[in-house]
Amino acid sequence: MTAPTQIAGSNSGGTGTTTGGGHGVSSTLAPNAKLQNGRYVVEQVLGQGGMGAAVLARDTRVSNKRVVIKELISDENDPEQRREDERNFEREVDTLASLDHPLIPTVTDSFQEGSRYYMVQEYAPGENLEDYMERTNKPMAEQEALTYMAQVLDILEYLGEQKPAIVHRDIKPANIIISNRDKRARLVDFGIARADEAKHAKRKQTTALGTPGYAPPEQYQGNADPRSDLYALAATIHHLVTNRDPRNYPPFNYPKVRSLNPQLSPELERILDKALTIDVNKRFQNAGAMKREVDSLLQQRFHANGDTSSYLLGSSRPLATPPKAPASPAPANNAGPAYATGYSAANQPAHSSIRSQASNQVQQPRPLRQQQQQQMGGMYPPARMQPRKDNNYILWSFLLLVVVLIIIGALIFVLPHLGTPTPPGGGAQPIGNTGKTNAGGGQNNSNPISVTTIKGEAIGLSDGNYAFDTQRTNADYKAKAIQAMAQGNKSQAGTYWNGAINSDSSDAEAHIYQENLRVMSSGNPYVTFVVGTILTGTNAGVGHDNLQGAYVAQHEWNSKNTLGSVQIRLIIANTGSDSGNATTVANQIVQAAAKDHTIAGVMGWSFSSHAENAADILTANHIPMVSATASSDTLSGRSPYFFRVSPSNLTEASVAATYAKNKLKLQKAVVFMDDGDSYSQSLGSDFQNAFAATNIGGQVTDVIKYHKDNKASIIAGLQKLTTDPGMIYFAGYSNDMGTLLADIHNYPQLAKTEILGGDALYELGGYPASAHQDLYRMHFTAFAYPDEWDILNQSSKKPAFFQDYIADYKGTKPAAVYGYIRPTNNVILSYDAMLALLTSAKQALNGGTTLKSTDLQQALTKISGLQGVSGQITFGQNGDPVDKAVIVLYFDDMGRVHMENALGAGTFLVK
Repeated sequence: MTAPTQIAGSNSGGTGTTTGGGHGVSSTLAPNAKLQNGRYVVEQVLGQGGMGAAVLARDTRVSNKRVVIKELISDENDPEQRREDERNFEREVDTLASLDHPLIPTVTDSFQEGSRYYMVQEYAPGENLEDYMERTNKPMAEQEALTYMAQVLDILEYLGEQKPAIVHRDIKPANIIISNRDKRARLVDFGIARADEAKHAKRKQTTALGTPGYAPPEQYQGNADPRSDLYALAATIHHLVTNRDPRNYPPFNYPKVRSLNPQLSPELERILDKALTIDVNKRFQNAGAMKREVDSLLQQRFHANGDTSSYLLGSSRPLATPPKAPASPAPANNAGPAYATGYSAANQPAHSSIRSQASNQVQQPRPLRQQQQQQMGGMYPPARMQPRKDNNYILWSFLLLVVVLIIIGALIFVLPHLGTPTPPGGGAQPIGNTGKTNAGGGQNNSNPISVTTIKGEAIGLSDGNYAFDTQRTNADYKAKAIQAMAQGNKSQAGTYWNGAINSDSSDAEAHIYQENLRVMSSGNPYVTFVVGTILTGTNAGVGHDNLQGAYVAQHEWNSKNTLGSVQIRLIIANTGSDSGNATTVANQIVQAAAKDHTIAGVMGWSFSSHAENAADILTANHIPMVSATASSDTLSGRSPYFFRVSPSNLTEASVAATYAKNKLKLQKAVVFMDDGDSYSQSLGSDFQNAFAATNIGGQVTDVIKYHKDNKASIIAGLQKLTTDPGMIYFAGYSNDMGTLLADIHNYPQLAKTEILGGDALYELGGYPASAHQDLYRMHFTAFAYPDEWDILNQSSKKPAFFQDYIADYKGTKPAAVYGYIRPTNNVILSYDAMLALLTSAKQALNGGTTLKSTDLQQALTKISGLQGVSGQITFGQNGDPVDKAVIVLYFDDMGRVHMENALGAGTFLVK
């Protein structure tokens, strides 16, 4: 049965949907009953127990708004028990009235009539999880359960931050309501919640015991603290994902979830085991720590996070209300899930542009509660408007409508003739900063630092006039900042960039634009570098990482005045998913450099095919470029203006061949490769040659050709393997490897086949949940790993980068480890690429303030023994790093990445 109630539990331990029990006292709250002199009219009894009822009612004073009224019947014969019941009820009212969290129903009124007490709360129709489990009678899907778990943990983290902390003490399925409006979990029934003023004080045991089956053992001893709620929540999730009701079994007995439901992930089992530990000191020590584990699991397995709407659950603290600003409509896909990144968590959201506006109207941004009301489907009532006294209101409204229609018609006629492209996905269009691209890849617009739409993607350059990354909760701030920039209001733009960063501290694009604004306003000379990357399409996550690494370097050098009075500005260049766009964007960079002589060089691109196309254009115009990870052999010696901090495919293929022989003890392999992709083709060919070399003596029994981004060709390749080949060397990208892993379990003959590959497999965002069960058999070469310094016993020599990264992105409430306090490999390598550029810039400037691109190129050729985060960097004559460190990574059976204890090749520390 679906129970549309948010008062699901009761202090007697029953649920709001059960009847009977208690002291034989019935409630007077029947349909059509009236309370508070007729103000509240009962519509429906939602639940009734021995201590009262919960009803749905209408508030006749507020437009018949629906509310929930909870009743306490204090007809106890025992005076002490009666007083205790009253104290509990008053405590619930006081507790809820002091809380302000969108997933905790707000108290709007309380009163007493006769011997009965009443509390009025906001109403969010939905179904409690106990009723849901009874209705479905099967385990809940893991992603759904994790989502609700993350949302409740956000509530518990908020409760833990109260002074003193508040412990709910009765978390169970019946006390978690899933709203019909936004499908998010709300925590109800705070009847036995208490402020944790003295953790170890002895308490009188009355109704504070919680519900057997869910309550932890210490709660029966009066020693509950916030960790007790984590235990109860874990018991609740255990019930949801196994359909095993713990109330039907001896207490404190929870079998491993995978023994009851083999479809569940090992990571979830580990989280629940830890939270259900009897010893409170061995559990998660706070809700935030547990939530980070849950968020990481959601991102890694399901490419999702715990929020299911536009409200950022990771910010239960009140958000700062921005000052008055130019009006702006809600951005496209208003405030989507926060990106929490890296690729351990692995979400790769689609991207659309921010909608900029030409309006000069000014409005006061709505208060927080009104923002939440819009975002949560109207849970919060809008302020009541006063009726207009103008008797001609209808006439004026009609005339206004006519004027608006005329304006819209004019715009429809005029806009197609303005030569302004439509932003991707109907998204944002920065004012005066877009231009059509001609067939030769140039720009008709007089300003080459602009963006156009190519096949639905925003392609071009931005120094703060356009936002590529708009699928975040800070999208509205970014839209307002861009509009303020277009209007020349730098002070207001700075305020909004600050707001964007406060809303999502991991957003490197906002950090870069804020820093650019500071640089441009400082009056100091500056040099400009372009960050070439991919911020739209399926590989947008790589772009997030590139920007994070670039910003840490920019911020470090600017804050320390490493270039003297010269500051550093960054321009972001997006080529999207099509490598052909790199030619277009490279032409834009050339045109921009011709007009803006502060532009000296480029950091980019990470993908070899993009880097190849861009390098040819930049070389012809004497603009140097340093890539973070492009490793195709075709880039070696391609140009005196191209450099990279990652070794070539030839190097990592040799490391892989040696690892296959010495570590995996394998002598035979088949190679999957795509002849049409330069990275895949060169890596596959290099491995064939290295594996068959005399010192290895391996044999490649077959070369299976597939096509990048073509699932059918990969599956067809697997079908050719009728016997165990020993090893598959996969020369390709993570999204294609995801296809292979998701299908390989269908072939029993491949059950023991090992999988080896190159650095492009270190993009965990490419692996769907269906592939996770076979991740354990995968090994791959890579150029960086965040724990590398520790594993190599060099912790004491760690560069400042790691602390600076945390300082830049941690913010006040990180939603996950990666992207906030733990950098990904791409972040590290992007930082090193910027480090090489900036170190060369310092040498070329030599105390001056003007940097020529040709001087920068000459300085790059002299980079030798530069200590990077990924190892020592020395550029050879062919632009490749000399003796650069290469590592080997692998997955364990829980899907976690580990590094082998020794380098695969190269030198890590500068001697």
